[in-house]
Amino acid sequence: MEGILLPNCRNKDACPLDGKCLATETVYKAEVSGPETPKTYIGLTEPPFNTRYSNHLQSFRHEKYAHSTELSKHIWDLKRHDVPHDIRWSIAKRARAYNNETKRCDLCLTEKLYIMKADRQSRLNKRPELVSKCRHENKYYLSNFKEEFT
Repeated sequence: MEGILLPNCRNKDACPLDGKCLATETVYKAEVSGPETPKTYIGLTEPPFNTRYSNHLQSFRHEKYAHSTELSKHIWDLKRHDVPHDIRWSIAKRARAYNNETKRCDLCLTEKLYIMKADRQSRLNKRPELVSKCRHENKYYLSNFKEEFT
């Protein structure tokens, strides 16, 4: 994946990733800074990052999505206590999603590795995420294919 030129987004000034928000198959980090110890959230996305970023923004703006992720729970906790905060986004690593030939998802494995390596005191991710099943292989299930023969 190294050396691949990524397309730039339309508005680089508003881009959370310095013009690389259209990157696909990424493990990303959100570092939340404030008056207390900074917190880190590790996430992944198979489609372009800007799609996942939009979902995060929705969960920060609308309280009905406050429990969507551990990151949104933390942001809403800060908001409820009027704690000023800032979020810095970065791509930790790019990795391929599930491959039906190898039966492996490097994207999920990479995310789990980054979560395990993150400082326990500052990470927002919870332990159950480490044992969760890869959701990227679901698109290869036979039940997802429609019968075209009659």
